[in-house]
Amino acid sequence: MSISASDLPFDGAISRYFLQEAPAVIRADIQNAAKHEILAPDFPYETEWDAKAYNKVIEDLQVELVKLVASAKARGTRIDRSAATSR
Repeated sequence: MSISASDLPFDGAISRYFLQEAPAVIRADIQNAAKHEILAPDFPYETEWDAKAYNKVIEDLQVELVKLVASAKARGTRIDRSAATSR
């Protein structure tokens, strides 16, 4: 690859990891993969989402998020993300 980590946004941390720290087998898999190929067999989706369907889901989620924030603001409560992330 001819990409330098410093050429990329967000200080190139992901690309730097790929170029310098990722195991050789991972680098080879990524370099040999077809565009949009999902490499991990345990990835949650078998195929990439259709852009129109994805954007509709995101739009619906954004509406729900706005309603949640408005409700919390109206009640004077806080949204605690730790409850949502603990399993």
